[in-house]
Amino acid sequence: MKTVIAFVILSPFFLYFMFQPGIERTVQYKDQVLQKKAYEAAHLASLEGRLTPEIKTKIIDQLAAVYFDRDKIQLTGTTATVARGEQIEITLRYPQGTTQIFNLFGRDEARDYYYPIAIMSEHIEERS
Repeated sequence: MKTVIAFVILSPFFLYFMFQPGIERTVQYKDQVLQKKAYEAAHLASLEGRLTPEIKTKIIDQLAAVYFDRDKIQLTGTTATVARGEQIEITLRYPQGTTQIFNLFGRDEARDYYYPIAIMSEHIEERS
């Protein structure tokens, strides 16, 4: 009987120590992928002078290919073409999801991965 009671008392600790590192690693890897894609979107937008629908579609398709939910990805930015040397604002946002295996005290509030990037435009208008 003692072993059953000890197992019941200690099993949450075992579960926590077994699965929490994997959850934290997943959160970290998602952060790295999203940050890289935000910078890639900013770089492509700087060359075009704005965030074009093609760039937006390309980045969202690449994220969807690695199992991010396409409907939850929010990629926004400057849509009007700006001259070379002016700033372009790009923002990538994605919901973070759960970060703890047990939400005992309700402290695991909903957060987003959020990457605001300001980059200088490198767009040169072609003259005919």
